[in-house]
Amino acid sequence: MLAHLSENERRHEEAQAHIRATIMNEFCEVMRKTGLPPMVVMRLAAQAVGSIYRETADAHSGPAACPCGWCPREGTDVDVLCSALLAACTRRMGRDLRSMAIAGTA
Repeated sequence: MLAHLSENERRHEEAQAHIRATIMNEFCEVMRKTGLPPMVVMRLAAQAVGSIYRETADAHSGPAACPCGWCPREGTDVDVLCSALLAACTRRMGRDLRSMAIAGTA
């Protein structure tokens, strides 16, 4: 199904699907275990993403920075994260057959 995509696009879509499924599973599990309402858990998830950004940016700054070459630009990076969140919140995601679990064989 993903044969028409470039290798980079395929890796991007696989990563996106994996992260989304992982976060959805944990989101549901946290609500089930804590009884907290969805928006409280969503806020906690957003805070977690922010803290992951901060930790990653810190690891890529200063004299002992990660050698991968990424240089955090906090203002721009936060704008990108906010734009991604806003776009995902306002866009109605249709059922994408590529991301659905296979139920069986024909």
